[in-house]
Amino acid sequence: MPGFKIKSQSVAGLLAWQGDPDDAAAHQTILAWLQSTVTSGFLKPSQPLPNAVKGNLGEFIAYRIGESYVFTNVAIADTANAFDPLSHISRPDVDIVWLHFGSDETDDWAALQEVKTTGSASLQLADSLIDDYEKLFGENLRLTLQTRLGALKNKLEQRGQIHLSPRITSLGGPSPDRARGIRLVPTLLHDAAYDPSTKMAVVRQALIGRGWTTDAVTCWSVALDDLNNRLIRLARGEP
Repeated sequence: MPGFKIKSQSVAGLLAWQGDPDDAAAHQTILAWLQSTVTSGFLKPSQPLPNAVKGNLGEFIAYRIGESYVFTNVAIADTANAFDPLSHISRPDVDIVWLHFGSDETDDWAALQEVKTTGSASLQLADSLIDDYEKLFGENLRLTLQTRLGALKNKLEQRGQIHLSPRITSLGGPSPDRARGIRLVPTLLHDAAYDPSTKMAVVRQALIGRGWTTDAVTCWSVALDDLNNRLIRLARGEP
């Protein structure tokens, strides 16, 4: 099925996604995903693309790639904005949380995916991924790791799976080095004209330097050519 694939020359710690077999096919796949999700209508041809919608579209694309190719066997996929990609409001929660239960507690994990979208050549926006993960142990209680895990516990209780709540609690900890079941997936959606490998290596090393283990951090990049114009077309429902 056309859509996305991992670039064969991906560097260590980075999954570099590209269109399969090309970006035109990726565009059509994203458009089909949007057509099955958007209920309130696409943007009008005369409407500009707000920054919030641009970011939400990036989260949506990252979510659908994860759902389709990587996180295919998770118990919960919780998103901040991906289910409403054309909203003009962007919620500040962790963008995507993937929760997996293994055969026992030692195989449980939660992957926290933060996503940034930029068509800029500098890719400087990727640096803010570091700040996003700093919030997991910051002073804003709404954005902390424990709050996010608590939200997952509430979802399980709503499903009648309250017996799994202690397994979620055990994933976290008071610091990165003690959060044994947490994985980070910092993600950059960028224009294919620019190579993200150096920038994402810096992001990964910064997170490792803050206490996360090397195994806990896997960066993603998603490349699409002519990104800014392509996102406008997608937001308008155009091929």
